[in-house]
Amino acid sequence: MRISQRHLLTILAVFTLFICIIGIPNQDDSIAFAARYGNLEISNQYIRIFVNQSDDATGRFAVDSTGGDPLNPRDNNMPLVYGRPRPWTSYTTIRIDGYDYVFGGTTETRAGRRGMYGTRISGPQIVAGNSIATTWRFGDIEATQILSIVRSTTTGLLDTAKITYIVTNLGSTPHQVGLRMMLDTMLGSNDGAPFRAGDKAITTDTVYRLAEIPRFVQAFDSLSNPSVTSQATLIGADATPPDRVMFTNWGNLADRVWDALIVSGREFLREGEYELDSALALFWEMRTLNPGESREYTTLYGMGGISIAPGVIALGVTSPAEVTSEKGKPITFPIVAYIENNGPTLALDVRVDLNLPTGLALAKGPRGKISLGNMEPGETRQIAWEVTTNIAEERTLTYSVAVEAENAERNEVYREVKVLAPPDLNISILAPPSFGVVEDAFYPYPLKINARITNSGGAPAYGVKATLTPEYGIVLAPMERASRFPGQITPGEVCDISWYIVPLGEAGTFDYRITVDSRNTDSLMAAGEIAVPQLSSRLLLQTPDSPVETGEFFIVRILARNVRRLQNVRFDLAFDPSILEVVYVSRGTAFVEDQGMSEWSEGVIHNHLGLLQSVSGRLTQPKDVTGELATVGFRAKAPGQSHIFLSNISLLGEEGQAVVASVEHGSVVVTGE
Repeated sequence: MRISQRHLLTILAVFTLFICIIGIPNQDDSIAFAARYGNLEISNQYIRIFVNQSDDATGRFAVDSTGGDPLNPRDNNMPLVYGRPRPWTSYTTIRIDGYDYVFGGTTETRAGRRGMYGTRISGPQIVAGNSIATTWRFGDIEATQILSIVRSTTTGLLDTAKITYIVTNLGSTPHQVGLRMMLDTMLGSNDGAPFRAGDKAITTDTVYRLAEIPRFVQAFDSLSNPSVTSQATLIGADATPPDRVMFTNWGNLADRVWDALIVSGREFLREGEYELDSALALFWEMRTLNPGESREYTTLYGMGGISIAPGVIALGVTSPAEVTSEKGKPITFPIVAYIENNGPTLALDVRVDLNLPTGLALAKGPRGKISLGNMEPGETRQIAWEVTTNIAEERTLTYSVAVEAENAERNEVYREVKVLAPPDLNISILAPPSFGVVEDAFYPYPLKINARITNSGGAPAYGVKATLTPEYGIVLAPMERASRFPGQITPGEVCDISWYIVPLGEAGTFDYRITVDSRNTDSLMAAGEIAVPQLSSRLLLQTPDSPVETGEFFIVRILARNVRRLQNVRFDLAFDPSILEVVYVSRGTAFVEDQGMSEWSEGVIHNHLGLLQSVSGRLTQPKDVTGELATVGFRAKAPGQSHIFLSNISLLGEEGQAVVASVEHGSVVVTGE
């Protein structure tokens, strides 16, 4: 029998834990797990997320329970996404213009080896104390992976990993960008438990398209005595609805970095091997990403909440713990019931009854009373209803699901759902009305624009995105991003966001707008304006602030401040030859360009005449200049005061047109004998 590398790593992890720990690992031991193998992690009393920091498969992540479900001691310290001792089996693909890049570092393992790779920019690193961020670059496209812990939609606890990718086009042309997120799911020691979506148990290759995708998918090994119950939230809350969801064996997705081979009726046997090994992949197809634009992809994966009544006919019921309206749509949500025959004989004429309180009604799907017929020993069935409500204010409703059979006692589960008032976002702009000016320069520079978003509603606003769009005359500062992704803003929360802007060069008053979007609110917009004052355009001499002594060497800088569209410079420098003499002349930094040294002449020194003649330079193309045109080294010859003058000044721009600038001269005082 051939043992895979993945199986060997599993054996190694289990063996290491066994020899280091006597008995079942406790939470403190499990927390030390990440540190032992160099992983970076965040955790709480329910789950942990840990990220590979090694040179192989850098940035890949996994999810474990810590305490898991507080009512189920069997799910402590169990894997939900495989990753021991270091995560490598799950990975994400960024598709750019038809080329497939694997997020993170290169790998020698099977998972994603055939993909292309990019360049690490930063991370993995903990940010804001509660998230792990990693950034990679693929040509013009930058992608950041952000992992954090949020509340489950069904348990209401902080037991779910929020997995987010933000992609940004840093180039000057549009690109087609898509993303595939593959999760190597695992329930403790069970690597092949069925996925349960709506009224279906998925045990073979299956693909859901956009209109078919369920809000969430759950998995458990036993309804009456589960070791771990997991859940992937695909639609709703912070999740970005995918275009496709694929359920198949792990080898199929490990070997193929985008589309995998789907074989109808094929079980989750690992491709090329003989073990059950389930995995899922979420696809967001390629769409245009314009220059400067950012896009977010988010899914949620962690613990699942099922209210269970054990018995001969075991019953489990799940639904969202909280619901709210979404952009004016009526509230709808699923209720899913799982029925398992734990008896030793055939369960006869099994019947299920959904009982809804006033305020809840069936939207679509089966009737409230359903006959399942007979059920074999060990058989599990599931039913899904779509329920709706018109309630707009906060209220907690209780519904129940009952099951009975001819030869088994009635079993019933009661479950609550809280209806929340919708979110209500507001935005205000906190910014100065104008750029300030200090010593011929804008200050502060760049200028900070602050926006404050508040949620005065009764429910979280999910997937919040704030975008600043400047109009003509101002632009975002270099390396600044137009969009911010604060994610979820809870009721009563105040979220402050900032951007930095710079002027384009013209004076005037210019507008900008900030747009806020979320998945469950209408868009809102706030507008502002910024005054850009006219900066003085001048040439000046920077001379010593205090007197110099006879025989001392000193320098004088010829500076340009805000000289518009300058290309050619020529000037003379006059001084008192009885007091000063020029020692050297050097090129100013303004004539050191990105492509190298531009044309430059140090002129001719006539110390007996007190003249530095014909200093000149030419830029490769006209541009706004603030900087040093030349540096002149002097020696003080004798005591006295010498004025230093710029004369015969020629400033030319495009097509030889004269450029206007005021001129400020200088002087130097020399002391001593």
